[in-house]
Amino acid sequence: MPRVTCAWFPNWPIQRLRSERPELRGATRSTRRQLAEKRAPSRSAGPPELVLHGIESQRPVVTHCTPGAGRRGVRAGLPLSEAKALVPRAVFLPFDGAADLAALRNLALECQRFSPLVGLEEGSRPESLLAHVEGCTHLWGGELSFLEHVRAYWEGLGYEVRLALADSVGAAWAMARSSRFSVVPAGEAASALADLPVEALRLPPAIAERLRTLGLDTIGEVLRLPRESLAARFGTLLPRRLDQALGLSSEPFVSERMVEPLCSFREWETPIDDRLALVELCHQMLRELLAMADRHGMGLHELEGEIRTEGGPVTLAIRLTEPTREPTHLEKLLELQLERQRWSGGVTSVRWTALRLGRVEEIQGLWFDDDPEPGRSRTLGALVDRLSSRLDTGAVLRVEVLPDAQPECLTRLVPWMNAGANGTDSWILPAEVSRGRPLRLLATPLPVDVSSIVPDGPPIRVAWGGRDRPVIRAWGPERIATGWWRGPDIERDYYRAEWDDGTHAWLYCDRRTDRWFLHGFFD
Repeated sequence: MPRVTCAWFPNWPIQRLRSERPELRGATRSTRRQLAEKRAPSRSAGPPELVLHGIESQRPVVTHCTPGAGRRGVRAGLPLSEAKALVPRAVFLPFDGAADLAALRNLALECQRFSPLVGLEEGSRPESLLAHVEGCTHLWGGELSFLEHVRAYWEGLGYEVRLALADSVGAAWAMARSSRFSVVPAGEAASALADLPVEALRLPPAIAERLRTLGLDTIGEVLRLPRESLAARFGTLLPRRLDQALGLSSEPFVSERMVEPLCSFREWETPIDDRLALVELCHQMLRELLAMADRHGMGLHELEGEIRTEGGPVTLAIRLTEPTREPTHLEKLLELQLERQRWSGGVTSVRWTALRLGRVEEIQGLWFDDDPEPGRSRTLGALVDRLSSRLDTGAVLRVEVLPDAQPECLTRLVPWMNAGANGTDSWILPAEVSRGRPLRLLATPLPVDVSSIVPDGPPIRVAWGGRDRPVIRAWGPERIATGWWRGPDIERDYYRAEWDDGTHAWLYCDRRTDRWFLHGFFD
């Protein structure tokens, strides 16, 4: 009979940050000193309250928080401004779901010391590890002793964990969320789950609410219903979850596997001094890596090379804007890297490792001469790769779009190799807003003298560039009020003004100071 362990790490994003950043765990050194002096620890010695925030509907909201912040009224979905008012001394950090997922996968690999089959629970934001432990628990003296060792291991690393061992994934998942430590004997899943709430079946909130409306609050009450009526009333998900929890149907999960990097290595007893021979050797090694990656249907995205010389090791790095299978492109980048390197003595060994692979986009060839060129993006990527290899990865920049309403904070320059890494580069202004934005924005808004018929009305004359420019037509205002998390509040009324010479300018009035500024031009 299968036996499954579930290890739940409550509030995993908070735990992950505190494990990676010691300053978020509190002043442990000062606390130990105060305890040694037999004094009560000060209030500041404890860990600070932590609040994570993300963007939802183009506004910052809370995604996770520590229990202390929750007791003060902070909750998921609360606007960030209200959270800062409730806990002004808390530490506010952006939520990073990709980092949380990567860290949990690393824990799954680390947990393979207890079982060879360890994976993550299903869902977009997993917080639990699942493991098949049949045939493993006897090595620790039984299931209870096994689970004790697992708990001691994770708590020894500073994690808060809740553990359960049962016949199925569903039962172990439910028991881990209802108790801190539990072992369900084989064949007794139904009795163990009977008193748990229906939410422990991993049901959507709508189905759980319908069950509670009918007076079915626990799993035991649902189990007493005729099985044939469940699908008709609640859909197929409820019977399937029941069968999975009771072990009547299998529920596989994907176990994490430690991926060995693709590597090519050469070593010889007599050091070589001929650079041309070294370049040709590296070309052969890169072609070997391309052949290895091609077996997986992938291309090379990031490479690391190590050249061992009599004077010491020399490290090379090749990063590409997109995965490639073209050996000629890689060989040119390699030659640019070697041109920048200097070392003394001969070379004793060379190692090239593929740190990252990626899918290569397949592009259809041209049918007619007037078709758009399919390889244009690849040509641009090849140019960026060569410039980054010759100059430096931080010297080749591109514009990245940010989800910010303040115009001068809408974009930033980032290294081309790192652009879009946080997923914000794909964000664009809504169409109805982008139509009112100029293509040419001044780096710094310029103060101008503006005349209006009424104090809060549109401009009728603008003094700029040594001329008094009459305004033929004006559109607006568009109110932009934001930026409070960066410092002073921003409160502006923007107008699009057409001058007598046909120029369309973008002006705004700062409502805090009643001063006018020129911010851009419409081409």
